[in-house]
Amino acid sequence: MHLLDTTTFELGTGDQPNVRYEGYAILSHRWVGEEISFRQLPDVVAELRSNKAPGSTPQIEKIRGACKIARDSGFRWLWIDSCCIDKSNAVEFDETIRSMYNWYRDARICITYLNDVDATGSWGPRLFNSIERDGPSFWFSRGWTLQELLAPSEVRFYDRNWEYIGTRHSHAQTLSQITGIATDYLLGAKDILSACVATKMSWMAGRTTTRPEDIAYSMLGIFNVHMNTRYGEGMEAFIRLQQELLTASHLTADESIFAWRMPAPHSGGRFLRSNQEADWLEGEWGLLAPSPDWFKDSGGVTVEQAHLVERQPKSFDLIQGSVVAWIPTAGGTKTEAYLAALSIITFMACFYYPLILPRMRTNRLAKDFEYPLNAYIRDEQGNLEPLRIWLRPAGNNRFYRVKCTEFAQGRSERGPRRGRVQQEKVLQPILRNTDDGFRYKH
Repeated sequence: MHLLDTTTFELGTGDQPNVRYEGYAILSHRWVGEEISFRQLPDVVAELRSNKAPGSTPQIEKIRGACKIARDSGFRWLWIDSCCIDKSNAVEFDETIRSMYNWYRDARICITYLNDVDATGSWGPRLFNSIERDGPSFWFSRGWTLQELLAPSEVRFYDRNWEYIGTRHSHAQTLSQITGIATDYLLGAKDILSACVATKMSWMAGRTTTRPEDIAYSMLGIFNVHMNTRYGEGMEAFIRLQQELLTASHLTADESIFAWRMPAPHSGGRFLRSNQEADWLEGEWGLLAPSPDWFKDSGGVTVEQAHLVERQPKSFDLIQGSVVAWIPTAGGTKTEAYLAALSIITFMACFYYPLILPRMRTNRLAKDFEYPLNAYIRDEQGNLEPLRIWLRPAGNNRFYRVKCTEFAQGRSERGPRRGRVQQEKVLQPILRNTDDGFRYKH
């Protein structure tokens, strides 16, 4: 871990004893234009040390301003993601991505610079409004800044002129309105690690990153899971993250990972690769969402209530592109036993049994059915209701999710699906990296 000396503007390492004793400050900001990199820093040290104001670029002014705030707050050391990471070192870069949440958590203070906010004369929710658009600062729309808001023990906000705005605690109510994160998490009354998967995903909904993989990588610390970075994998990184969530020992019972809704029936089209193993229609998908955006309205989901369904340990996993889940089979064992007995009684039954049973199974499998999740959501009256999703058989012991724009809430229309529970495959679409012209089949 490289740290910037706030007086000399030279880099040191976090292994030094005085760093561990004194602690360090950390900067949260939105990258704008060409930021000063690790390799470029030595070339601008002289200018950073000078009293020339303003600096030759906004990026130099940002470093100088952040160092002054840290220095005035009693910190010799400051970490800035743009100039304290040696991106030419692949091992160091990978470790940094996977450790970043911990670095923000361990910082004594987080200095949050909002370069598009002028707080002069503003108050309440307007205090964080952007001067570049009608709405809050662009800082709130970036993927990486979610963990930078949540991980540190103290977050201090500054506007474009380095005027102090306040802290995460002092503006918790306003920040909750902007981000959708409950004030209990912002104030530290609740540990963010205790929030269910769907709730955390809803916090990320609507945020963007320059590289698609970073949507997943920026959430590793929030979920307390580990996985290697693979830049170039595109949206598959988010699927890989969910695979980690399915198998993480502290999350295997959290079925809210399936508590998402497709924004519109056609929303899946932009994520699908043209060559699919299955023919996907509008409103159909697998069990895993392709983006946190599909959790936008899942902030009220919880798994804190008693389980509705008893399942085997580690009931779900992603294997060879499909989610393996415990699903009741169609038809009951009593029916099959009856037909088997009938086939023994008469010759005709023996002849027709192989023809009748598959057709009988096909007719039953052709029906959509409700699949209960061990998760709840609040209705309009604030009451907790159990969540269910819709599945449809695809033949050959395979299934897929249908009616993806809705949950099956309230009282079940058909009651639970009967039959022997066994592991079956729920198909998962193949995601694309580029627009290859996929069109839904009609």
